Amino acid sequence: MIDVLRISHACIRVSNLERAMYFYKDLLGFIETEKKGEYAYLRGIEEGQHHSLILKQATPPGLSYLGFRVRSQESLDKAKEILEQYNLKNKKFKEEGVEDAIIFETPAGLPIVLYYDMEYVADPRIQRLQFSTQRGARPTRIDHAVVMVRDLDKESEFFRSVLGFYETEGFVDETGRKLIVFLTKFGHSHEIAIGRYDKDVPALSHINYAVQNVDDIIRAADILGSKGLKKCIETGIFRHRAASTLTAYFRDLDGNRIELSSQDYFVLDPDKLPPIEYPMDLLSPEGDFWGPFPLSVLNELTPVEDIFTGDMKSLR
Repeated sequence: MIDVLRISHACIRVSNLERAMYFYKDLLGFIETEKKGEYAYLRGIEEGQHHSLILKQATPPGLSYLGFRVRSQESLDKAKEILEQYNLKNKKFKEEGVEDAIIFETPAGLPIVLYYDMEYVADPRIQRLQFSTQRGARPTRIDHAVVMVRDLDKESEFFRSVLGFYETEGFVDETGRKLIVFLTKFGHSHEIAIGRYDKDVPALSHINYAVQNVDDIIRAADILGSKGLKKCIETGIFRHRAASTLTAYFRDLDGNRIELSSQDYFVLDPDKLPPIEYPMDLLSPEGDFWGPFPLSVLNELTPVEDIFTGDMKSLR
């Protein structure tokens, strides 16, 4: 098993880096660490690491990769050997703030970066108290990503048996077949959620960032509305049944989806809490726990990169 510690960051593609920085930094309130060439590196107010969100200037939009931190250098050294045992394509990788990493594709073709050491640029215990400089929704930290794959059973088993995640919740059809699986390693409701769909290549639904309270979500919507960007507000606030969060979905100016949410729970004793399975009809436009769940979250998806060619995997 590769000893993954937690989800760490995401790299998404945007067509115009300056415009994307305006959206994420100036309007939503991410902290800029640095901008270098065709990349910008951002983080939340409770994150001291170099970045948790990378904006990469490229078209079309979509996911370049998801990053996960492993527990030790030894875990990273062993990861390549373990991945090769599963015949998974992988190679050495570097990014700003990370000198030693591996990038690979999961059985479904999802691009994943594993690393142990990332540069720290701030003390988050001090940074989170800098109220005078905080703006927008004040995103605190990356929380989770939601992806879609054809073979959900195989992909979720890989995350459990090879990366050490455990299942907390999910949705099933009338026959009991799993349609969405929520998985965590860090301990909150989910760090990766995997849904089933009918394409041969994986796709991204959204990246989620936690905020401190529901007022921050409202403020994000108010700011976007005041800038004439109502099109970037995909939903109003509603409460999820799974994860029990108060949440809303937004789209950046390229259509990449970002969810902002608060009030997630932590699993203190995973051995005492078996996964909860909900019928899929509870995830519908008629209402999640309360408020309408948008089916666009499951149907309007963005592609992911091929780690060797840099091209996007076609969803057609």
